[in-house]
Amino acid sequence: MKTMIISFLRALYAGKEAVATFRRLAPLRILGFAPGKKVHLGKGIRWPFLNLRQIAIGDGVQLGGNGWFYIPLANRSAHISIGHGTAVGNDFAISCNNNIQIGNDCLIGFRVSILDFDHILGRDIHPVRSGVTSGEPIVIGEDCFIGCGTVILHGVNLGKNCIVGANSVVTKSFGDYSVIAGAPAKLIRILEPKPA
Repeated sequence: MKTMIISFLRALYAGKEAVATFRRLAPLRILGFAPGKKVHLGKGIRWPFLNLRQIAIGDGVQLGGNGWFYIPLANRSAHISIGHGTAVGNDFAISCNNNIQIGNDCLIGFRVSILDFDHILGRDIHPVRSGVTSGEPIVIGEDCFIGCGTVILHGVNLGKNCIVGANSVVTKSFGDYSVIAGAPAKLIRILEPKPA
């Protein structure tokens, strides 16, 4: 009896979430956004409404609430791609002026920022009015785990099945199966293959 009640409550909650996601997606679809199937959107996500066609979200993607996608209004070539089955936690920021590609089946913790460009800074330069760089692509391989509070900066390429420790600042690329952490992130070890 107890398991039946739990199953019923889970199904009820899943139905409520599906309806909420449908309502959140409806205005985005009118503006040209075409996500994959069975996508779940948390509430309060801020979208670049005039650049929605430059964002590709695969099947089964879950986006946490209060996140933020940014593509400069005049940029028609920037592209953000999130692979099938990837889950992104609350309060994320994905800011793109070039290309950001996140692989399939990644788990990205809450408060993660992925930024493929910088503000133009220097002596006697006013950062508010200086503009931004053209950016460098970011690629996050399949099956990666990105710990909460991590910042991934322009030009980074993470191989498949990488693990990034919480609150890391990733400024350079790492190969497949890397375990990294720190600010700036450094290689801790390489994951060993599973014993046969």
